[in-house]
Amino acid sequence: MNLFQLEYFITLAETLSYTKASQKLHITQPTLSKLIINLEHSIGSQLFFRNKRDVKLTATGKLFYNEIKKTLAAYDTAVRKVKDMEIGTTGIINVGILGTALIHYFPPVFNRFQEQHPTIRVNPLDYSYSQIMDTFANGQIDLALLPDFGIDKLSGMVKKTIFTDAMCVVVHKSHKFSELKSVSLKMIKDEPLISMDARFSRTDHNIINNIYAREDYLPNTIYEASSLFNMMLMADCRMGITLLAAHMERFANETLRFIPLEGFEAHFRVACIYHKETTECVDKFLKTIDTCARP
Repeated sequence: MNLFQLEYFITLAETLSYTKASQKLHITQPTLSKLIINLEHSIGSQLFFRNKRDVKLTATGKLFYNEIKKTLAAYDTAVRKVKDMEIGTTGIINVGILGTALIHYFPPVFNRFQEQHPTIRVNPLDYSYSQIMDTFANGQIDLALLPDFGIDKLSGMVKKTIFTDAMCVVVHKSHKFSELKSVSLKMIKDEPLISMDARFSRTDHNIINNIYAREDYLPNTIYEASSLFNMMLMADCRMGITLLAAHMERFANETLRFIPLEGFEAHFRVACIYHKETTECVDKFLKTIDTCARP
């Protein structure tokens, strides 16, 4: 049994005439008759009553017709969906996202893409760094947006920077630095530092350590926080200073001051990683990312 036999059966069932059906199918009546007989033998049931004047469906023929119509409709739908996915008009994109850096950037990208491509579903997955790299490596996500600090190099990975941000010294408004327009690394090298505990985020921990290492300074760490918000909270409690990207000021209390750190104006980078071999849907999403301005 094949699709051609089923299409021939459907045509004969709808015309109930070998003459009309054979003309519509562009085959001879004997060929059509033979194909129908082979189909009946294949399923083990008579589908048509035949005489010299007319053709009628048997009870099993009517049942078979109704079921096959649904099957062929499902087949046509499946073929259309596959073709749509191939040309990028439908599909699902799994996007890994990491960090507060994306809270203001991702929604405009997501909303613009959905306006332009409403039949493509974007599935955002909020993961840790290790989860993003694992799911990217095994193909569970199509692309990811995350801070670009020590991103593992994986086979077939493409990486591009989507925006940069300045690193800032964060202090309470009563701190001696609070009214300055900028501060240097030398000025803060001995200041009590609130850092990130590497057990909670090695990436954020390394960002701060690497900044001090640029001038071979050792940070005077007096507290290790469990989150970026905890770092701001401790700075607000006047325990010391901390270092954060400028975008974090959106989440800070009015009692905190974010002062640019000289020489680190574009130090914080957010990257998009994606597979070298992409689908049309992913290509469309990457184009949307390119057209969206930095938050």
